[in-house]
Amino acid sequence: MERPQITLYGRPGCELCTTTEEIVRDLMVKNGFDRPLAIVNIEDDPALHARLLAQIPALEVAGTLLPLAVSPMQIAAHLRLGAGRGNGEH
Repeated sequence: MERPQITLYGRPGCELCTTTEEIVRDLMVKNGFDRPLAIVNIEDDPALHARLLAQIPALEVAGTLLPLAVSPMQIAAHLRLGAGRGNGEH
């Protein structure tokens, strides 16, 4: 089964974004995710900036966005569900 795209939306100077990136990378290693983590700076795209500024850090897995992704438990659940692991699939 192909792993989904995992994208973290943030911006430079965002301490929560840095913390979330560390949490996501740690969880990806622990759970064997073999896809790279894409980091997107919302300041590089005016449309993304307007849409996501109040929601960063935002984590997108398989097309589903988790806004304000700061809780390790919520991030772990989002990664599992986005990867089809929430129902026991591997």
